[in-house]
Amino acid sequence: MQGATRFIVWCIGGKRFFFARLLLSLALSAVVYPLHAKRDRYGTEPEYFDFDESLVEKWKEGKVTIPPYPKDQDLLAVPLLATDTLKIYIDRQSLSRGVDRVARFSLVVESPSGARSVFYDGLRCETREYKTYAMGSPEHVFTPAKEAAWQRIPQPAMNAFRYHLYRHYICDTHASARAPEELVRLLTQ
Repeated sequence: MQGATRFIVWCIGGKRFFFARLLLSLALSAVVYPLHAKRDRYGTEPEYFDFDESLVEKWKEGKVTIPPYPKDQDLLAVPLLATDTLKIYIDRQSLSRGVDRVARFSLVVESPSGARSVFYDGLRCETREYKTYAMGSPEHVFTPAKEAAWQRIPQPAMNAFRYHLYRHYICDTHASARAPEELVRLLTQ
């Protein structure tokens, strides 16, 4: 180390010697600190963490009962962005939040020409997924969806009504489904 110090003094000069020593000590600290910080202060932390999957509670979807077809007087309009061309409504009579933490509701999507699509959906806030359990028919009854599966809610785009519901109404800031009465209050304000 003395050879390195003499070389620095010879190269930089006496006045800058202090700064050179400071730089050298900082460089040495930058190398040594991460090695020291990796260890537990008291020496009790194991080198690795063995995760036991069997101790984790597996999520299980609850039983789903398809509600009656929505009536116009029970529909709550959902405010959308000005750029969206669709109108969406949620049936207040179908709103529920199951013990499986899934928000379920009848959803009416109306195009600018007045054509309607009706769905009975479930939305999982924790995983940002939705599932369509049933679709409305022209006879105003629900037809169960064949091979219903959880799907990722797509990123926001024009007319991304499921993302809008997920982001602004169905889920709270903690990624949990809101209580049905809280959702009704939000939509009727």
